[in-house]
This record gives sequence, structure tokens and C-alpha cells, in this order.
Amino acid sequence: MNAGRVLFHPAEGGEEPPPPASRSRLFSVFAVIIRWWAMLGGLITLVLSIMTALSAISNILFDAPFAADYELVKHFVAIAIFMFLPYCQLTGSNVTVDIFTEGMGERGKAAMAAFSSLFALTFSLLLLVQMYGGLLSYIRYRETTPVLGLPLWTAFPPILVSLALLVLASIITLSEGWKGFRSNRPQPPHPIPNE
Repeated sequence: MNAGRVLFHPAEGGEEPPPPASRSRLFSVFAVIIRWWAMLGGLITLVLSIMTALSAISNILFDAPFAADYELVKHFVAIAIFMFLPYCQLTGSNVTVDIFTEGMGERGKAAMAAFSSLFALTFSLLLLVQMYGGLLSYIRYRETTPVLGLPLWTAFPPILVSLALLVLASIITLSEGWKGFRSNRPQPPHPIPNE
């Protein structure tokens, strides 16, 4: 396994994935951005986990949990979840039911990958529009969290960035699925280069 690359599903079979398919330079740049965005989501999740553990320890030892830890977790976990979605789309890490495609040929699997990417693209565009409307609504009505007074609209900008990246990831996977269908050799998920 190469240390310089992120591998997809490394636990499955323990083998090196197929070599990467040709991806345009622009798509490669977007893939790296999506990877780093997901890593930032992981960092947020790690910080929240540490904060929750310290709050629990403080509660046990001093009967004084951190003020509003629940509010922060609720606010930032929603952001982190959205931050992982583009990476899951790009790497083919979403939940799938392979029983339906098991007997298909490579071209059929590529067609299904392209179709699912088209569905993901449509769904991500719909979510992007609706979440933008939600942002405008929360800015207009200025709702805040009860303890910290954190404006709820502050969760929306990073979520909108995540959805825009999900749109890009869906376009990338749609393009690769289509290429695989047309060439009769599907483009499998492949490593994202470290840059």
C-alpha cells in the first residue's frame, strides 16, 4: 500500500485498488479540496469528542459540566456530517445494495454508477437551494441557542459549502461513470492524491 495516497475501502480484501482512472486536472483539484474539507470535518468531530469527554469528567469530578456543551455538539455535528457527504460521494463510500448489481456486467455497473451520480447531483442541487432558503430565513428571524446565544444561521454557510462540493463530487462521479459506460471499462473509485 502506498503511503502517499488515500485508499478506498482498504479493509476490503486488503488489496491495492485498481490504478486511478484519468481525471482532468480541474477534477483532480476539486477532489483534493473535497478530501481536505472532509478532514476538516473529522477535526471538528475530534474536537467535539474531546470537549464532550472533558465535560463528562468535569461533571463526575466537580459536578460542573461545561456550559452549553450540548448546544455546541448539536450545532457542529450537523456541520461535520454535511462536510463528509462530498467525500463519500467521490469515493463511492455511500451505502449501496450490491445484491441488485452483482450479476451485472461491467458496463451495466458503470451505467448504474452514472445513474446514481445523476440522482446524487439532482438531490444535492435541491438540498443546496432549500438550505440557502433556510439560511435566509434564519438570518431574517435571528433565532439563537438558549445558553450561548449562538445564532443558528451560523451553521448554514459551511453546510452550503459542503453541498456545493457535493454537487461537484456528483459531477465528477457522473462523468467517470459515463466514461466507464461508454468505454465498456468502468472507472472505479480511486485514490485521491495528497497535495
